[in-house]
Amino acid sequence: MATTKARLLSDEDILAKVSAKSQTNVSWADSRLSKERERVVRYINGELPKRSNEGSSSYISSDCYDAVQMMVSQTLEVYSGGEQIAKFDPDADMDVENCRIATECARYVIFRENPHHSIFQNVIYDGLTCRAGVAKVYWDERYKETEEEFEGLDEMSAMGIASQEDVSDFDATEQPDGTFKGTLTRKKDVSKVTIDPVAPEEFLIDAMARSIASADIVEHRTPKTRAELIAMGYKRELVMALPADDAKMLQFSPEVLARRMKTSDGQGGDPVQNEMEYLVLYESYIRMQIDSSKGVRLYKICRAGDKILDKQEVDKAPFLAFIPLPIPHVFYGFNFAAQVIHTQNANTVLFRGVLDHTAITSNPRFFVVNGGLLNPRELLDNRLGGVVNVRRPDSVVPMQQNQLNSYVFQTMQVLDSKSEKSTGISALSQGLNKDAISTQNSRGLVDNMIKVGSGRQKIIARNFAYDFFVPLMIEVVRLLIANQKGDKVIEIAGAPITVTPEVWTERTSCSVSLHLGYGEKDMAANELANGYQMMAKDPGLGTAFGLKQRTAMLADIAKLKGFTNFASYIDVNAQPAGPDPLAVRELDIKERQVAVSEQSNQFKASDASRLYAAEQVKSSQRDAEIRVNALDQDRTNDRQDMETAARVAQGEEQLDIEREKIAATERTAARNAEAKAKQPKGPTA
Repeated sequence: MATTKARLLSDEDILAKVSAKSQTNVSWADSRLSKERERVVRYINGELPKRSNEGSSSYISSDCYDAVQMMVSQTLEVYSGGEQIAKFDPDADMDVENCRIATECARYVIFRENPHHSIFQNVIYDGLTCRAGVAKVYWDERYKETEEEFEGLDEMSAMGIASQEDVSDFDATEQPDGTFKGTLTRKKDVSKVTIDPVAPEEFLIDAMARSIASADIVEHRTPKTRAELIAMGYKRELVMALPADDAKMLQFSPEVLARRMKTSDGQGGDPVQNEMEYLVLYESYIRMQIDSSKGVRLYKICRAGDKILDKQEVDKAPFLAFIPLPIPHVFYGFNFAAQVIHTQNANTVLFRGVLDHTAITSNPRFFVVNGGLLNPRELLDNRLGGVVNVRRPDSVVPMQQNQLNSYVFQTMQVLDSKSEKSTGISALSQGLNKDAISTQNSRGLVDNMIKVGSGRQKIIARNFAYDFFVPLMIEVVRLLIANQKGDKVIEIAGAPITVTPEVWTERTSCSVSLHLGYGEKDMAANELANGYQMMAKDPGLGTAFGLKQRTAMLADIAKLKGFTNFASYIDVNAQPAGPDPLAVRELDIKERQVAVSEQSNQFKASDASRLYAAEQVKSSQRDAEIRVNALDQDRTNDRQDMETAARVAQGEEQLDIEREKIAATERTAARNAEAKAKQPKGPTA
């Protein structure tokens, strides 16, 4: 079977293919994304919308600026404090302790060795205003050279120093006494993981890409001086021979000028010398087949002008992107700031109308009869108390002005509500709702209202955590494993710890903290504090909630509250203090007093028992007397009851006799009255 010889692409072929693909990305980015970014920046800077005509109000609403800055501040607050946002998950290759150390090492690199606050701020701001915020994470190989002097060394010592690995330049002179004197330069390796935010106009990606990892080409174009290229290690002859290119077009593109317009005049002078002339360095990460025997691979190709400066095969592109409002199956998401442009336009128009109406009603226009004024300048002069001489009373009549539309302020309120729905930033979360934030509402109620109203901010914070922060930690550990030589010393809780990244394995997953919303860490800390108090008071737990467990719980509470130096407050290894001699003596005295008191109490108890027995006898006698008296009293009561019953019966018989007498008398009177009524009446006179 015939074999075909592997074919390698020449630098000219590689340059032609990469340049063609890159030009497509540049055209797409400059024609679409760059114009949108420029427009957004001008709205944030308060340059748009422009006023309709000269003389009208120039007021511009700041809705875009307010929305972006508020979202940046709320998102940045969660990540800039250095809290435990994420941690590596243990697996079969790395146990829990090594994962904890790897997590602390990654956090040390991000928060201590890099300016994390400005990095996060730039990435979040670019993500909100440019659809994507991009950062470059790479191993920055650098060395620090220090010059030292020496003298009085013998030949063997001088040769030993000169042979040391960190000595790069050794210059010695033999003295008359046979010793050596001179200078040496030590070269110290200070390489580290570097995180750089990438300006939006400098980042290019395939228009059809779904992510950086799957993109056919990703590029970073940066303006560099010839001196900077030489300092990066490229040959001076090659760099100085490169032709001038369109570096100024990148440095002074419309979106760059819009961003710098407030602080720069946008004028670029000529370089003072050829070494300070700017060129565009294209760092392209492209999938292509350079060697037919290897197939398609990912290559890093650095080029400037018409030359390839460097090419090498790499594992991945060193870029991470934060997409605040992602669109499925597309790399670039929605533009957060652009969602507020229509609100800023409407609010500007309405407020300008209010201001223009106020100005017109305060300084109205007039109908003036031709020749009716002696001096027209007097009418143009708006002095208080000014005099206008007229020829007739009706020479000057103010023009009638329409009243301000009554729906203007209602419309502005509706726009505010629409803006809250679009951005997820409410007046309550900004502390601007005086009806909610008042003394009538409890802090818990206000916190709950803010928590419910900050769902959009929480989602954006989680997008930053899962799409940027977690990949950043994984990439930092990967770079340390691949490039760190020897041990690395980091600081954890104020104590230095030596770590060896070479023994680690690459991490692929992280667990993200759930406390990413407004005030959630404070609420979690309060819940832990309440749980601590409950368990400390529970006698049933006993040693189950001992010193170690209490210290760990207090440490978690301190972390949630933002106190990172908790270990210096409590020494968990401290031995318990011995008993105080004075306290022991006082305790002995108290014990003797208790013993004497117990004996006295026993004597008193014995006396009390005898007194109690005597009292019991007397009590029995009194009970017997009481029973006899009770029997006598019962008989007396029975006799008295019988006598009373006899008297009652006798009284009732007497009453019956009296009733019979009264009834007989009444009957006799009735018969007499009846007989008298039947007697005939005599004649009348």
